[in-house]
Amino acid sequence: MEKHFEILKETIRSHCQGKRVLFIPNRGNWGDALIRSGTLKFLHEARIDFTEIRKLDPTKIHQLEKQHLILYGGGGAWCNLWDHSGIVAELSQSNTVIVLPSTFELQPRFENTLFFSRDRFTSLQNVPKATFCHDMAFYLGIDFHPKKAGKGEGYFFRTDPESTNCIQLPKKNRDISRLGKHLSRVTGFFRIVNRYERIFTDRLHVSIAGCLLGKEVHFYPGSYFKNEAVFKSSMEEQFEFVHFHKDFALPHRDEMSSRRASQ
Repeated sequence: MEKHFEILKETIRSHCQGKRVLFIPNRGNWGDALIRSGTLKFLHEARIDFTEIRKLDPTKIHQLEKQHLILYGGGGAWCNLWDHSGIVAELSQSNTVIVLPSTFELQPRFENTLFFSRDRFTSLQNVPKATFCHDMAFYLGIDFHPKKAGKGEGYFFRTDPESTNCIQLPKKNRDISRLGKHLSRVTGFFRIVNRYERIFTDRLHVSIAGCLLGKEVHFYPGSYFKNEAVFKSSMEEQFEFVHFHKDFALPHRDEMSSRRASQ
C-alpha cells in the first residue's frame, strides 16, 4: 500500500507551494472517524503543515479565505444516498481541491479539483481522471491497536438506507458505526471489534478494522458497488483472512470450522 500513499503525498506537496492547506473531514458516522484518523496520521507523518476545519457550515463556505489548497476528506459522500458533492463544487470555485480517496457512484466534473479513488474499478470508470489510493483508514496500520484473539462472532450489519436488507439480522447484531460521528475517537471502535474472533459485516470500516486487527472477516455487499470494489482493490491480496460473500448467507458454524482447518 505504501507506494499509493506516497503518490498521494507527493501530489499534495506539489500543489501546496505557497498556499495555506486546509483539511476538511467528510461528515459521517464512526466509521468515517477511522478515515479522519488515518488522514491526520498521514498528514503529520508527511510533515504537511495544515489546519483542520473540524466543523464546516455549508452555508458559510463563501466566508473562507480564497486561494487555499483544500483537502476534502475521503469517504462515500459521492453516491445517490449521501451526496456531499455540492460542498466541493463551491470550494473549487476559488480554491484548489484534492478529494482524498473516495468511492464515486456519481460523476463529478469540477474545475480546480483532483480526485483520488479508493477502488480501481467502477469509481475510476465514473471519474476517469481520478488516481487510485487506498482508503485512508488503512493508513492507521496493522500496529495501530493491540491485538487479541477474541472470542466468538461479532455481527455488525448496517441498519440504515445503505443496507441491502437481504440479510436476516442476528439477534446480537450491533451497528456500531451509528454509535459515533466522524470526529469521535476511534479507540473505542477498535476495542469493540477486537473482542471477537470472527467478524460479520457489511460496513466497510468495520471490515477494515477487522483486517488491521488480524480477525477473520466475513464481508458482505451494501446497496451499491463500494464494498466489493474496495475488497478487490485493497483487501483481497493484502489480508489473508478476509472473505467477501455475494450470496448474503451467513456461514454455518461447521462451514467456518472447515474453512479454518483448511487454512
